[in-house]
Amino acid sequence: MKGPKSLAIQLTSVATLAASVLLAGTAATPAADASTPRPRSVQRVSATVEAPVRTERTVIDSGHVDAVSPRIADGAFQSLLLDDRDALAPVWRTPESVILHLTEAGALHLTDDTTGFEFLGSPGHTVYCIPQTQDPAVIWAGWSTQSFTPDDVTGDLTLALDAVDGPGDVVLWEWSPFGEAEPVLDSRAGLPAAYPVPSNTHQHANWAFTEPGVYRLTFTWSADLNGTGRVSDSSVYTFAVGDIDTSTITLPGDPPSPSPSASPSSSPSPSPSASASPSASPSPSATASPSANPSASASATASPSATPSASATSPRPSSSATGTRAPAPATTPGPAAATAPTTGRLAATGFPLTPVLVTAGLLLAAGAALLTIRHRARRPD
Repeated sequence: MKGPKSLAIQLTSVATLAASVLLAGTAATPAADASTPRPRSVQRVSATVEAPVRTERTVIDSGHVDAVSPRIADGAFQSLLLDDRDALAPVWRTPESVILHLTEAGALHLTDDTTGFEFLGSPGHTVYCIPQTQDPAVIWAGWSTQSFTPDDVTGDLTLALDAVDGPGDVVLWEWSPFGEAEPVLDSRAGLPAAYPVPSNTHQHANWAFTEPGVYRLTFTWSADLNGTGRVSDSSVYTFAVGDIDTSTITLPGDPPSPSPSASPSSSPSPSPSASASPSASPSPSATASPSANPSASASATASPSATPSASATSPRPSSSATGTRAPAPATTPGPAAATAPTTGRLAATGFPLTPVLVTAGLLLAAGAALLTIRHRARRPD
């Protein structure tokens, strides 16, 4: 039996071994440094997942939209549209799926009293404007680079108007503190036209369309992304200007229309056996129409067209009807049945005539033979 001193030594050794094991586990898993920032790329991917890009057809005719805004989506630099009409639930959309409708509420009739707008046209002309400050009656279109910070890009981003397809010109400008127009983008000065925009910027300007109609504007965003290099992306934006039925406008993002069905000429014609006969009781298949050409008569009688030809309704000449069987009578005679020819053989209906004639002939022959025998029996030898 061990003494108390020996037992104490053993307990101390066990405690020391357990402490060593715990220290080794702690050293193998170092504590996280709360001051170490998470990679920005991880945050970017998380933001992309939380903000999907919608593609359904949408018409916007009032409210706030950052119409031309770049963003990283699906791992790529894209020029998109931020629908911010509901500030608590903004929606990213593809520009090709949206119609921005500048209604008649944006019409500006130029007169001698509309000073400051002389650069848009002469008095008497009407232009359509989106103001730099919000007017609840019309769309309030701007742009945003708030998806990027100075840590994401080198220098400014660039917004370029590359093309305008429409009935008039497009002018974007801002007002200076002295009330003078400072151009941002002007299609009249030649395209493409570029405008620098700092990162993390939300901006609005005045828009003017010089004629009503449908416009297709091609905008391109470009930037030098840190760690990626030079990137750019173009999108087509559709503006309906004036009193226009937007349901008639085709968008680049609309689904393709269904392919046209086969033409009537390519549809198989119904077989003669499936066609309805002019009469309620179809004639037997062995019955031929009173025509010199059997194939032609079969087509005329078995498969009548929607508009019957004259030969189908007119009686055949008696010469061509000789030795042929007439069509079976209809249940309800029509005009054609009333004028049908009566020449030719009897119809294949009623009591059969041939067996009667044969029977009568046999009876006559038997009677003649009987009379001959009786006559010879009466003659004297």
